[in-house]
Amino acid sequence: MVKISHLALSLLLAPAAAKNLFPFKQPKTTNTRKAKALSKILEKAEVIRKLDEDEGDVDLSLYSIKFEMCTSIKQWSSDGNEDGGDNNNQNVDDKLIMNRFALFRLCPSDNYSSCDQNYGEYLINLEDYLMSTTEYFQAEQEDMCDMCDENCQQDDGGDGDGDDGNADDANQAAANTDCDTCVDECDKIENMEDNGYLEASNYIECQQLEQENDADDDYQPLYYAGASCSSDGSKIKIGVYNDEDCAYIDSNLYVDDFLNGFKLSHALLKNVYSGTEIACMSYDEDGEAEENEACANLYEAAAACETDNGFAGNANADGNQAANEDSVCDFIDQIKGGSYSPASGEIVLTGKNSVNGGGQSTTGGQKFALTVLVLGTLGLAVYAASIHSHLTKGAKSDLSNQGGQMA
Repeated sequence: MVKISHLALSLLLAPAAAKNLFPFKQPKTTNTRKAKALSKILEKAEVIRKLDEDEGDVDLSLYSIKFEMCTSIKQWSSDGNEDGGDNNNQNVDDKLIMNRFALFRLCPSDNYSSCDQNYGEYLINLEDYLMSTTEYFQAEQEDMCDMCDENCQQDDGGDGDGDDGNADDANQAAANTDCDTCVDECDKIENMEDNGYLEASNYIECQQLEQENDADDDYQPLYYAGASCSSDGSKIKIGVYNDEDCAYIDSNLYVDDFLNGFKLSHALLKNVYSGTEIACMSYDEDGEAEENEACANLYEAAAACETDNGFAGNANADGNQAANEDSVCDFIDQIKGGSYSPASGEIVLTGKNSVNGGGQSTTGGQKFALTVLVLGTLGLAVYAASIHSHLTKGAKSDLSNQGGQMA
């Protein structure tokens, strides 16, 4: 059985607690004394980590964002009448809501590929992560196409001014190295809708899909689109849901079926989870350093596990961060260890021999002892059956010698 951490139970049982940990709106818990008690206790908890401007912000210039996985967690919720009411009238609507998270790292840029030391690990609401990262990649696309328009449109033999200086020649040479690719790519981006495609990142937030009204049906179910995690958490896709909270996905339906002949283009969204580096420091065309706002926004909003991984930024950590970090690290380890199904959000109670981050694992010695115990028990059972058979035969032999006479 999986051992669930206190933080995980807080997320599952008390939405008010999750509100303190992660930046998304949670329904209220009002109809049980247990939920109220948990809420009162956890309302006093501070935000896990907040940068202290007086001590100076953490320097992220040498780091890059690296996506690890996407996961879903079903959480119990009571979103109903605060006045309570008669339980027999079911005035309070008990239900499960689905929360989705992105797990990512801040890796040293010079060790991005392996990212095996001196990194920070973070957990944040999936929609917030996708909003920041897709905006970053969209800005990169725009910059690339602007440079492509400026430098690649005269590649058909025009020699330009020729004497504009080494800087112009260098810029032109840099642009020429990839002009064939960028002209074609930017043309596809500009004419996406004309080519029958819509940008998948437009459907990150849960939203109702347009449907044609069927006059023959008295009732027509409504469907919604939103981001979802793949079965192993390695990919992010746009799914079709049966409810306005995007908690219950319909795996038999596809978003493309509701787009009036259009299809989704996942090129931008794929950059988010495919391992494409998001550098926290970049340089403009003049060679001046620019901070990446996506890094700062995600770093400040996410729950952090830094000390265990040697992240240098935790030098500014206060006592509150240190007190909460063990719980965050434990929760992250349980997610990575398979305590939750990334796609369905269900708690996985079986199927794992061990769970990271506080869970118990079966050692070789324990397995050997268990085997000896089982074999020993079977041996004793066989021995007991043999003795019982021997005694039974002895008793019958004694009766036979007495000629069957009974006193």
